[in-house]
Amino acid sequence: MKMIRLIAALAAPLLLTGCLLSPGKFTSSLDLKRDGSFTFTYAGEIVVTDMAPPPAEFSASPCYREDSGDERECTSAELDQQRKDFDEAQAANKGEAGMLTSAMGGEKAGLGSDESIAELVEQLKKQEGWKKVSYRGNRIIDVEYAITGTIAHGFAFPLVDGGAAIMPFVTLIKRKDGSVKVSAPAYSGGGAGGEMASLGAMAAAGEKTPQPKPEGTFTLTTDGRILTNNTEDGPTSAAGVSTLTWVVNSRMDKGPEALIGLAGQ
Repeated sequence: MKMIRLIAALAAPLLLTGCLLSPGKFTSSLDLKRDGSFTFTYAGEIVVTDMAPPPAEFSASPCYREDSGDERECTSAELDQQRKDFDEAQAANKGEAGMLTSAMGGEKAGLGSDESIAELVEQLKKQEGWKKVSYRGNRIIDVEYAITGTIAHGFAFPLVDGGAAIMPFVTLIKRKDGSVKVSAPAYSGGGAGGEMASLGAMAAAGEKTPQPKPEGTFTLTTDGRILTNNTEDGPTSAAGVSTLTWVVNSRMDKGPEALIGLAGQ
């Protein structure tokens, strides 16, 4: 329950903007060097779910007798007032959601629509690292992403230009002691990634095509010191390079995590 509440809280901005991105089938890797340089790759599916709720329908509230408190049939005037109040509330909610969506990079068409997904694809093609991006249909984007950089401040994947709220699949956070925390909460079939997929499944419950769940592998290689990790088998080492491998499926309750010590530690 705690994890569900956490994911719901983190996903709140995405629900309001109408979009949730999550991994489908994928292969991902991170090569992190002692000098702070790194190469990150992601190849596979990104699933886009339209989280916008369906339009609410008016339902009359019961009316009660003032003398006895017993339920009675509503008058036409009371029903008209209830409908007026309902329409005004819907208009106010739509206006607030529209302003927030605009401020966070949303589009009028809704971030889960085919039109907006096509726009997202074109936006990603303009950004560094996205080698291949194509929309397959059924809200699945096929991608090949690879980027090389240095951990001066940190790194997150994916990031989308335009201010849209995105829950990162992977983050690299540099600590003051020089170590780097690697976290991939979305790479989990039963934990955060599973909850993201479940949110998508609930939103798409009426659709014929089921939403794919995270499934794949994440491999971390480093010549630094592995201080902590949550793999099942621990690291393997060869020629001064250590390798951690996570298999992501429905049995994986928590996404990959590792703390890597770099040069100077």
